[in-house]
Amino acid sequence: MAAAGPAAAGNCTYIVGQELCGRVNNSSRSDKWLVVADNWNCGGSGTACGNKVRLYPGERSVDGSDGMKDADGVYVPNGCKGQVSQAVYLPSGWHKIKDNIGYQTVRIHC
Repeated sequence: MAAAGPAAAGNCTYIVGQELCGRVNNSSRSDKWLVVADNWNCGGSGTACGNKVRLYPGERSVDGSDGMKDADGVYVPNGCKGQVSQAVYLPSGWHKIKDNIGYQTVRIHC
């Protein structure tokens, strides 16, 4: 596998023949919405900032007229927890999303 190249427009990572971006899917089985943001650590805040889009269950970050090509953070609503894959749980609050292949699916449990 080729080494990752420098990030280009949209803060995505490029390797030979492939673009890796932080694309997020709010699981259709989620109890609630989640918010994705297109920037991280603005001004040293340690949280997400920039443009924000609310994703309802079943929506993806790149869908719709305000689609987000590269999400850098997700916000799990207060009183809820997020589940990524089968075993990673996120408490409420902002969490950084890394570039990955395909979509990172988050399921919100409230």
